[in-house]
Amino acid sequence: MITEQEAEKLELEFMDAMPEWRNYSKEKAKGLYKAWNHLWALMERENNFSDNMGSSILDWQIGNWAGDLTMVLHNAGLYEEVIKVNEQILQIKWSGNKDNFYENAKRDIADAYADLGNIEECYQLYEKYLKEDPLWGWGWIGYYRQLNAYDDSRFEIILDELYRRIEGGDTFRDREDIYRELGDEYNTLGVKDRADYFYALLDKEKEVQKASYFSLRKKHPTVKGKIYPNEPCPCGSGKKYKKCCGNKIS
Repeated sequence: MITEQEAEKLELEFMDAMPEWRNYSKEKAKGLYKAWNHLWALMERENNFSDNMGSSILDWQIGNWAGDLTMVLHNAGLYEEVIKVNEQILQIKWSGNKDNFYENAKRDIADAYADLGNIEECYQLYEKYLKEDPLWGWGWIGYYRQLNAYDDSRFEIILDELYRRIEGGDTFRDREDIYRELGDEYNTLGVKDRADYFYALLDKEKEVQKASYFSLRKKHPTVKGKIYPNEPCPCGSGKKYKKCCGNKIS
């Protein structure tokens, strides 16, 4: 069991290691990476690879630390560490927004291989991801961005494939993002009719999301005052806020 003293010590270590605004030096990144390794050692000791380790001090921060660390490592150019940490993130059983953690980790791993100069490994990972999950919008965005960055002839082939699939009725996840991105890509290529097609889909998707948001707000009304993640949800479900309305609205 993690003691309160251990949790407080680890929290202070992360706080001390967290870089100041936009200070992405290797020294700072390695300090934050060291704190993460101490957290991982606790997970291994407890045989509990989740963000529910039984510590009110740690549990609600693990996801934030993971996100901050990968960003700092990437900006410091420590790409091998980026891969290692994201492979660990894929092993964690996340209680909320788990798909975001897993999907971001997969993209970070593939992109880090490209940053290391191993573009073929990057392509192979994206192709593997998309074979397993063919409707993952951000997976396709990440893939064709890398193709474009390396002037790979498959870039426009992939764009055309996505256009045909969407026009044919395929429903991708991350629709708002993929419609915006495809609109921008075709606009840059000077293909105005396709750019306008995706921008129109984007406007429609925004309206759908807006209506869904207001419907959710009516069902889960805003309460006055700050609600902490581990407090009981004010909707009366009996669950923690982070696992109920806090998760749904975010």
